[in-house]
Amino acid sequence: MVRRYSISTYLITAMLAIVAPFCLFLWFLAWQLQASEAEAVDRRTLRSAQSISRAIEPVIDSMVTTVNLLSSTEELAKGEFEVFHRRSQFALSNTGQFVILVDADLNQILNTRVEYGTPLGKISDTEGFERALQLGKPVATDFFLGKTSGKWVFNVLKPLDISGSSKARVLLTTMNMEHVAATISDLELRDGWKAIIVDGGGNALDASGMTPEIRPSTDVLPAGMESSDLSQMPSISHLETTHRQILAYARIGGTNWKAVVWGPLASAQASILKTWQLLIVGTIALLGVCILVVYAASKLLQREVANITRMADELGAGRVVSPATSRIKEFDFIARALSNASYDRSNKEEQLTMVMRELAHRTKNLISIVLAMVRQSAKNVDSPQELVAVTGNRIAGLGQSIDLLTSANWKTVTLNSLIESQLGKFGTVGSDIMTSGPEFHLGSDAVQNLGMAFHELATNASKYGALKGEAGRIEISWEILHDEAGDQLRIIWRETGGPEVSPPEKTSFGTEILDRHLSASTNGQTTLEYHRDGVVWTLTAPVSTLNRSTPE
Repeated sequence: MVRRYSISTYLITAMLAIVAPFCLFLWFLAWQLQASEAEAVDRRTLRSAQSISRAIEPVIDSMVTTVNLLSSTEELAKGEFEVFHRRSQFALSNTGQFVILVDADLNQILNTRVEYGTPLGKISDTEGFERALQLGKPVATDFFLGKTSGKWVFNVLKPLDISGSSKARVLLTTMNMEHVAATISDLELRDGWKAIIVDGGGNALDASGMTPEIRPSTDVLPAGMESSDLSQMPSISHLETTHRQILAYARIGGTNWKAVVWGPLASAQASILKTWQLLIVGTIALLGVCILVVYAASKLLQREVANITRMADELGAGRVVSPATSRIKEFDFIARALSNASYDRSNKEEQLTMVMRELAHRTKNLISIVLAMVRQSAKNVDSPQELVAVTGNRIAGLGQSIDLLTSANWKTVTLNSLIESQLGKFGTVGSDIMTSGPEFHLGSDAVQNLGMAFHELATNASKYGALKGEAGRIEISWEILHDEAGDQLRIIWRETGGPEVSPPEKTSFGTEILDRHLSASTNGQTTLEYHRDGVVWTLTAPVSTLNRSTPE
């Protein structure tokens, strides 16, 4: 037998099950805090170095793009250096880049830092010049002090095609290091932390002060390290100096540079340790309060559950119940739902009774229509097989109207939908069967009666009229006529292009549907004319009897 317990027992047990392991976890968390925070600081330090690298790489890429684009210009190939100087200077005016063109003897042909024609000497970056020629592709240099600018700069050099008529051999774009320093100065660092960029030659860009400066890397890196030492170290290292430090670096793509970030571990962990201490103390205090609150809440839940249970019992007994007011929103929703369910149940029972009556009425009507089909069809057939075929087709046509009404929940159906449903198997609506007229909605009785009429017309057209041959066409049009007696709907069925037709020798069931039955059911007037080129059938009936309404 399953033992049952109160809500108070479950809630208190659940709270104790949470409190005990949570307290143990807090002690374990405090023990693990130092190690986990050190790993977090490592990751943040590496991300800082990587963010500097990612900020500088687009600068290098843009300079490579610049030399690649400028090296293919027509002015450079033809040796039109003055035009090349003017256009390059204008294009790079706001980028911080300058273009220098160098011949095979390291002489500057032009320099966009100065006006064209200004006397220029040799470039000071001979190492970059030789390296670019050797590799045959754009290369980025280390930092160096530029002769023309008098500032620390770096270059991106690209060798030019020596097959041209121009004497230029290397195209380079240069940029001041102070422009690169902005990427470091925007980085937010903790107290005592530093970020620099070092190149392969032992120079370091230090932007931590008020003014960026280039210094030897041994003067900037911690513990007298050299830039070459970084290549022998992992991307994250712990340095045992006077104070334990963390150092991380990231290579800058397309260069020999590295972004280096380092600082003391204590300053990175201080605020986080304090936050965790407050969290632990606050959590313990909060758990104590929760135990008291859970007990009080369980008593309230027991009272509210009792009210909901009472309502459910009354609903099960079939009574309409009023919602019990609850101070708990969810229980209040349940109480309202139970009350609404009791009202809905009562309404559904009444609706079900009405639906059963309506179903019985519609069933009797359908049976009457089917019996009339069978009786009238039996008068005009010669064998039981023909009776089965004729009656079956007419009942199938009636079934299509019923399906159309069912899909519309026995509400209104458009006249165009009814035509497509009844005539779809006889021809193609829009091709050999054309329709035209305003949107018009039919009630359920009109759908059944007009459906039988369209079925009879289409059947006759396929056997004797326009749909018997390929050249035949059927045009179905309708319009609303306005007069003092009220609005009238006029439907015209017109066949053309078929074989010559003549009036039948005797009245058939189909003729009765198209004339007497439809006239009586719609309170309208019908005409059926047999022209030489096809049948023309017309129905004019009051709109009110066709139950036109706006669909819901």
